[in-house]
Amino acid sequence: MTGAPPGPRTEGHPGAGPSWLGFGILLAIGEVLILVLVFVHPGAAGAKSPAGHLATSFGHTRHAQNDSPTSSTTTPVVPSTTEPPASSTPTTVLPVVPTTTDPPAPPPPAQVADAPGVLPANIAPQPNFLSSCSGAQYDDSSACVGATLQAIANGRSHEGLAPMVLPSNWTQLSPGQQIFVATNLERTARGLAPLTAMAASLDQAAAQGAARDTDPGPPGGFPYTQWGSNWAGAVGNPLEALYFWMYDDGTGSANVDCTSSNQSGCWGHRENILLKLPCAMCLMGTGWDSVGYGGDPSMTELLVETAGDPQLDFTWHQESAYLP
Repeated sequence: MTGAPPGPRTEGHPGAGPSWLGFGILLAIGEVLILVLVFVHPGAAGAKSPAGHLATSFGHTRHAQNDSPTSSTTTPVVPSTTEPPASSTPTTVLPVVPTTTDPPAPPPPAQVADAPGVLPANIAPQPNFLSSCSGAQYDDSSACVGATLQAIANGRSHEGLAPMVLPSNWTQLSPGQQIFVATNLERTARGLAPLTAMAASLDQAAAQGAARDTDPGPPGGFPYTQWGSNWAGAVGNPLEALYFWMYDDGTGSANVDCTSSNQSGCWGHRENILLKLPCAMCLMGTGWDSVGYGGDPSMTELLVETAGDPQLDFTWHQESAYLP
């Protein structure tokens, strides 16, 4: 892409603004929903400016399965009363054997998987990792990763969740594998099933999206029941993109589909990552292009529920040995 200034952005089509993050979603009911996220890191190549903003444009998210959380109703126990005797004549009162009433069963615990939910407000990254990470090249430095993990821990604390802990082989993973692992760590922290594996054909589709700066979709002929995809440009580490998708996508952000008068698009990126896939077979494709966005990194992820049997190239099971 020509004419793009060096700085991170995200959008579904090239050439508008300094740095972007985007995503898309399509469901098996025949609707095609394209999701696009724009994430701007102003500043020169190299270290990014602490200022930056996020914007998104996408269709409404719908799920095939029932999303309504269940609730239980506890009927209040009405205390019994004993009336006084009708006259003052002494009477023999038989002892009353107290009855034992079992306390009402406590309501079931909240099912996080049923409602991974949105945040009440955007959470600005604390610390601001944008000044610690490079948006012009892959940055897996301890300073970048450490600052981003601290910001994610702060974001998670607002949900009562423990900090994210990376697997012991994190630095040996490719950028694409890091996208897969980090996304699963956010899903499993909220009680959702992890994506089973990365599939070669989905990786190819995701790589094409990264090269074209757009949200990928399943390749032609690939069987699916549900899918969602994300794209980020000019961010040097997958954890950076993950932060903005998860913790800074609501009212008051630069999400163009999330306004005070129309909040239907708020937190769409977060909901996309936390799709409630049944995971009979849920797969992911990831793409990383080190110069895909005007010489800056471009990354994608594609989440798909499938009934097919594609070739796998990296599985959550083999990674689980390195998880804490």
